[in-house]
Amino acid sequence: MYLSHFGLKEKPFQISPDPRFLWLGETHKEALARLKFGIHDNRGFLLLVGDVGTGKTTLINSLLGSLDNNTLVATVSDPGLEKIDFFNFLVSAFNIDKQFTSKGDFLVHFIHFLHKAHDTGKRVLIIIDEAQRLNHEMLEEIRQLSNIETQDAKLLNIFLVGQNELNDTLLENRNRALLQRITTRYSIGPIPAKEVTEYIKFRLAVAGCDTPLFSAGAVHQVTSFSNCYPRLINVICDHALLTAFARGKKKIDARIVKECAEELSIETEKVSDDRKKTERESFLSALFLPWRRSLVGTAVSVLLLGLLAVATGLFYFQDVGGPEKPAVSATPAMGNEKGATAIQQPKEATPEVSPRADETTAPSGLGNVAVPTAANGETPGASSARKPDNSPVLSEAEIQATLDQKFIIRFQMDSNDFSDEAYAMMNRIAHVAKQVPEIDVQVTGYTDSLGNYDYNRRLSEFRANVVKSYLTGQGVAPSQIHAAGKGPEDPIAGNETKEGRAANRRVEIALHRGAGN
Repeated sequence: MYLSHFGLKEKPFQISPDPRFLWLGETHKEALARLKFGIHDNRGFLLLVGDVGTGKTTLINSLLGSLDNNTLVATVSDPGLEKIDFFNFLVSAFNIDKQFTSKGDFLVHFIHFLHKAHDTGKRVLIIIDEAQRLNHEMLEEIRQLSNIETQDAKLLNIFLVGQNELNDTLLENRNRALLQRITTRYSIGPIPAKEVTEYIKFRLAVAGCDTPLFSAGAVHQVTSFSNCYPRLINVICDHALLTAFARGKKKIDARIVKECAEELSIETEKVSDDRKKTERESFLSALFLPWRRSLVGTAVSVLLLGLLAVATGLFYFQDVGGPEKPAVSATPAMGNEKGATAIQQPKEATPEVSPRADETTAPSGLGNVAVPTAANGETPGASSARKPDNSPVLSEAEIQATLDQKFIIRFQMDSNDFSDEAYAMMNRIAHVAKQVPEIDVQVTGYTDSLGNYDYNRRLSEFRANVVKSYLTGQGVAPSQIHAAGKGPEDPIAGNETKEGRAANRRVEIALHRGAGN
């Protein structure tokens, strides 16, 4: 992996919501402070909305880490539950040792639990993530739970967290009773462009490297392609580190970032429809700031955008288009090493399904795989002969055996990590593809069906291109590799269960001889 190459202790740009990597710029600091106040002041309903990839889940984890033992928390990460299942999930999270078959029975015990918590000086908080998936019936059930209170105090805080479309749902006339109860709200967007440099430096430092690995031009390209969305920044930067590692470079320049963005099918200055909508009329603006629609506001915005475009052009040409700068060696620096005490999200279980005879699987961080390797790292049974680059020469039978298999690499949710077994698998594929140049390598990425379809398709395409980049770095001709992303299409298991979703988050690799061979 690229960690030792860049002097890193751990991967700095993982998508997993580790609060140690939370960059508290001005936007996130304000959001965190407002939400903390809402909880400590028992304000009842709280709302946090933001586009995909703005760091909502990471912010929630940081918030949870700052709460004391007097706050009892239940976090619902999958709100698509039936009503009685939702109630039973809550009582389980609050350690109420009973299962319910009726709403009435649940309310009797839950009301008793809330009063007991209040009498002992404790606050009770329910956090519902991905709340845009809640239908009207479940929103109404949740609103009714908030009615449990005393004459002078609220007994329950409910924190709704979701994507921007949650605003539209709450603005529906039938949900007006719930909307009126929301006392604390915050709409989180991309981080300011001026903070992207510090964001990248911060994450590198947490991962153990204080040496600047990204040139000024590279940071500018990351800012442009990501539109300042933290998740996209992470995706692009991680891909850039992997690409630089595969090419033996110690520093990432603008060319590498631009190439990575092209591989990920990310267009510069392309802003999502959701973000355009947020910028035009965010939830708060729709309710409280109508002056933003005025002609004066529009004229000022156009003028500022023109000045920004000129400044951006001057900055851009400082590092793009010229000769590639010499690589600078990265000096390893001490940092926080991830240990057993780190706050981590629970990992989803791996489906206990044996691979077919023609299928080799390599889940990333999800258990063992069927890719045996010898002590020297070679595949058992490989010929003892070696090519000039010291890689084993495979027999025709071994090549055919590889062609007969479909290789599968699995991923955890919102992760692009490879396991050691996955690397061994890709090395085997690279050996075969280099030895037989007429072989075509088809790399296809897939995801589960949770979340936005366009994001899932791009994520699957990104994962496929990461595999392609690694194979290219191992000497496989780019023309031999065809990468594509199909998002949630062609599932191999049902997306209704964690096991099924884990099975669908994958990259499939197939090899076949070119036409006429």
